[in-house]
Amino acid sequence: MTKIKYMALAAVGTFMMSSCDLDEKFYSEVTPDNFFTSPESVYAVLAKPFDQWRYYHNEKNNWVLEELTTDEMACPARAGDFYNGGEYLRYHYHTWNTADRFIVNNFNQLNYVIARSLEAREDLAGVNYQSVGLTEEEKADHLNQINTLIAYCYMRGLNSYGGLPIYTSSQDKPKARNSRKENFDFIESVLIDAIPKLKPRVSLSEAQNGYITRGTGAMLLAQLYLNADVFIGEPRYSDAEKLLQDIYEGVYGKYEIDPSWSGPHDFDNDRSTEAMWYVPSQTTKKEFDGLYRFMFIADAKTYFDCNVLANPYNGYQLAPSYEKEGVELVSKLGRTYSKFHDLDLRKKPYVYNGNKQYEGMFCVGLQKNPHTGKVAKGTKLQNGKEMVLVDYINRTGNKSDMMEGDENSGIRLVKMPVSNSADKDILFDADFPVIRFTEVVYNLAECKFRRGDKKGAAELINEVRKRNFANGIDPDPVTEANLDIYRLADEYMIEFLGEGHRRTDLIRFGLFTTESWWDHTPTDDTKKVFCIPLEAIQGNPLLQQNPGY
Repeated sequence: MTKIKYMALAAVGTFMMSSCDLDEKFYSEVTPDNFFTSPESVYAVLAKPFDQWRYYHNEKNNWVLEELTTDEMACPARAGDFYNGGEYLRYHYHTWNTADRFIVNNFNQLNYVIARSLEAREDLAGVNYQSVGLTEEEKADHLNQINTLIAYCYMRGLNSYGGLPIYTSSQDKPKARNSRKENFDFIESVLIDAIPKLKPRVSLSEAQNGYITRGTGAMLLAQLYLNADVFIGEPRYSDAEKLLQDIYEGVYGKYEIDPSWSGPHDFDNDRSTEAMWYVPSQTTKKEFDGLYRFMFIADAKTYFDCNVLANPYNGYQLAPSYEKEGVELVSKLGRTYSKFHDLDLRKKPYVYNGNKQYEGMFCVGLQKNPHTGKVAKGTKLQNGKEMVLVDYINRTGNKSDMMEGDENSGIRLVKMPVSNSADKDILFDADFPVIRFTEVVYNLAECKFRRGDKKGAAELINEVRKRNFANGIDPDPVTEANLDIYRLADEYMIEFLGEGHRRTDLIRFGLFTTESWWDHTPTDDTKKVFCIPLEAIQGNPLLQQNPGY
């Protein structure tokens, strides 16, 4: 590792320390031999790949590919805004190309995380942990967190692109892509080896701060098995179910379904009983703000009574439930807002009530703050008009499609809560869930469903559903009679809406390329993976393009 790299890490390590050291340091002389002198220096190196992982999620490239290609979210052109050369239309219609930026950036960022991880693993492998006040158990945990992060990135690459070249050293030269099976086997072997060496979550109140615990490693392996039929054409649902059942029963750490629907998403959600792996966020520090600006209307600060909320871009929204006012769409998939029962507590308009308390999960209807009485106004197509968000996309009233967006088209999701100006210090304190225990429950229910145990599957899903209704009384529970693949897809959608894995779920359900939804018709199976970016092939001619591109 070069001196320059250690100079940067020394600055990170100094920043991480709780007290200021005013002694003069000559960082030009920092080398591997004298850098690792304290626990802080070790954690400075461990933090680097995880910081790159945080950036991977905050930049929302994976989120766009997982959400805006599906039936639950959309980003229509709004009379000039968000046309962007047709890129959002291409994601919606599955006509993307090798230069589309989110496909390019997602590919690049996965490789950046892998590269930083390999460097960090090599650095920490040579450290005498006892000499800096740490234990060999901590060293094993750190190295295997990095290994698990590498496995996660390769699983994302297998999911998105059909596999990546497998690199095991930061000094490896460019390689051709390994096969799907080689990618799968590599991920499996890394996770199987790493899981026992990771620390478990020992209490339900233990905060999950972005690092990887044993339960997360086990869940990643379960997800690999759950998607094995898609990844390599070999069903491994029984293996997935065994792991999921063990996680559910606490074999890999302490987790429970949060009794509140908002608990996994609120300002202190890293301490939710179901927190497993969250991207950390804290106001004025490492803010996870990649989705806020793109989801809300331009004058959202008036609705939220939050003057420090920068002007959003008014882009992403729920896919519509209606063709136009009073004319409901009829597709089995999508129609996102209408899939929430009217008595569902989440379906209420979002209102922040102070002291970290809020209700509802959507911006819908007249954008009037009930506490201030102020109404958000349009700034472009609806300039000066009171903003009334509608559940359709049909600016002219003639046709509902991706080119017909208006400024007030679409319901907006507030999955991560927004505070008001009085509580601006917590505005970005909600972490972004990558894995939470409810996903364990739903994946386990899916495994039961696949082997014909609809009753067992329904019981698991209903364990979660009841928290979404007053007094736990669910007016439309899942039953053995009403559970089919479409009801299962709906249950996944309303529970994990906006959490960045809808595409993966639809592909596994066999619905991603075969079904119609609002302004989208079936495509073909080559679209189950994205194209390899042209710039990646130009940079590494050993890479081969996926079929169909």
